[in-house]
Amino acid sequence: MQTNETFLMDVDTILFRGGNREINWSQFRQDIGRFANHFSNLGPDTVILYIQNDFYLFCVCFFALLYVHKSVALPGLLTIQNAADFSDLTNVIVTDLSDDFPEFTTVRPDAPDCNLHWDFGDISNENVYFFTSGSTGKPKRIKKTMAMLLAEVEYHVRTHAKQISESPVVVASIAPHHMYGVLWRVLFPMIAKLSVDIDMIFTPEELIEKQSVYDKIMFITTPSFLDGITRYGAQYDFPANCIGIFTSGSLLDIKTAISAYNLFGVSPFEVFGSTETGGVAYRQQKNTADWTIFDDVHIAIVDGRIEVNSPYSFQNPYLMSDAVDMIDGRHFRLLGRADRIVKIAEERISLPDMEKWLGDNKYIARAYCAAMHKGNRDIIGCMMELTDVGAAKIIAMGRRAFIDEIKKYLSGFVPTVALPRCIRIVNQIPTNPQGKFVKNEILAALDSSVVEPIVQNVVKTDAKLCADLTFLGDSAYFVGHFPKFPILPGVIQMHFVFLFIKRFFNCSAPAFDVVKLKYTSLILPDVTTNLELELLSNNEFVFCYAQHGKACSAGKIVITGGDHV
Repeated sequence: MQTNETFLMDVDTILFRGGNREINWSQFRQDIGRFANHFSNLGPDTVILYIQNDFYLFCVCFFALLYVHKSVALPGLLTIQNAADFSDLTNVIVTDLSDDFPEFTTVRPDAPDCNLHWDFGDISNENVYFFTSGSTGKPKRIKKTMAMLLAEVEYHVRTHAKQISESPVVVASIAPHHMYGVLWRVLFPMIAKLSVDIDMIFTPEELIEKQSVYDKIMFITTPSFLDGITRYGAQYDFPANCIGIFTSGSLLDIKTAISAYNLFGVSPFEVFGSTETGGVAYRQQKNTADWTIFDDVHIAIVDGRIEVNSPYSFQNPYLMSDAVDMIDGRHFRLLGRADRIVKIAEERISLPDMEKWLGDNKYIARAYCAAMHKGNRDIIGCMMELTDVGAAKIIAMGRRAFIDEIKKYLSGFVPTVALPRCIRIVNQIPTNPQGKFVKNEILAALDSSVVEPIVQNVVKTDAKLCADLTFLGDSAYFVGHFPKFPILPGVIQMHFVFLFIKRFFNCSAPAFDVVKLKYTSLILPDVTTNLELELLSNNEFVFCYAQHGKACSAGKIVITGGDHV
């Protein structure tokens, strides 16, 4: 397919697997040719590609557009609301979404059959646009050539040649709409001449099912997915046939890294970098927390930050926002983003350092700290996930006393004026699909007076969630409801039903209807409350709160807008 023979392979080589489908190299070439013929008459030089529901179709369209010399723009998310952000780039969208985009010509990916022979030339100079959130939240456009992407993937293929020689099937929990997805889910298996499974993994059960089908797998995933698996790892029995785990997008917590090793028998291979630079360094935390710079990458330290020169970078040199401590010419310790050094009452505070100190506490699993403005003061807010020991401790002593103890611990590292003034304890800190913390959601939760219950003993399957909740008596929603006999308001009960549907069932719907709602008993503070949530269909749930085995409230939830499960 390319003059430098990057993609040349036997016509019978199986590239895509999944369900009852096996698609070989010959069929893939034919489908690319059909779609290239279909796309050859598109007017603009750049085309937006967003295929949501079919990974194989995405791959066919991606290469077909490149072979007709179109630059391909890959928004991480495409909706009617955000499409205007890309309108200065092109007016053509190739998508399988049913939505109409008023400012664009929408092209459906349904090429007719034809016997036309397509000339598969060199695509190394063709462009791919990726989008990453800038400081304003508006998508920042990054242009990469295919030569940059191929160079990075070819390096990883050489590096992991031993694992590749075992012929694993590549299985992934990532979408192909970001650079990480294109590199590792699209190009890596193709250049390594490995099969890739066409289904995207959403749950541990789906991963186990794939492991049971294939002799060996490589798993391409994110820190947030691994965190979710290891959180409830005791519920699952993963086959011992995963020979490699690759992750990127955000930093993998050391506790998650070790737990993943214990579950799968392999240490996750973490890639550090950015959309702008491509991969810069790697680590496997079973061996070390330090980062090893890739052979083709050269870095310098400018004002304490990494300056990258790399064949994978869209600009050389490129100054990253990450501060490091160099160990030697090829290794460094990551200190966090330089823009996360904040000044509070004349004191310079490193938020990453504060998160590390909190994470070292036996009561805290991980933490995220953020600068906030309250009234006329700059303060630090903190969101924390608790360990099992921490959850038991806060239930025993109460929220206020627990937070006071955490502040006392933290005062050993930071001056009193810099201690967090706003603390929220949650079951899961919000992250995006790439595993990065979602700052605006975190700040909104920090600014809210609605605090989460303490969540324990979570058992989650594809269709059901069971968890023990403790609504602590010093929570604001008990105040005045009622004096001398506090009970949990019904509106708060429903708030957390909706929250847990979104969190545990990956549902982003903005609207729900409640039907058959019945309150039968009071929910009291500081008493273990069992919540059961069950998915009946792709848009219906039933729930039940119970204390001491007695139902307190129950009902049915119907999703009425947005994405269904």
